[in-house]
Amino acid sequence: MLLLKSSSQRVYYYKINVYQTLFGDYLIQKEYGLHKNLRPTNVIKEYVGSKKEALFRVLDIAVDKKDMGYLKAS
Repeated sequence: MLLLKSSSQRVYYYKINVYQTLFGDYLIQKEYGLHKNLRPTNVIKEYVGSKKEALFRVLDIAVDKKDMGYLKAS
């Protein structure tokens, strides 16, 4: 999921990805930064035990970012 935010001539992005690991748990990877930069400002990894828990966590993150002014791009 890609979220974008535009403010004062800058475009920020926040990307959330969910991956299943080899051990059966799920990795939620959050990446954010300026859209024009080649590398992200930060990458945060979080592990959860089930797919349902991962989807709920992604929804929580998306709602929090929406409140901060981010809009869904894809």
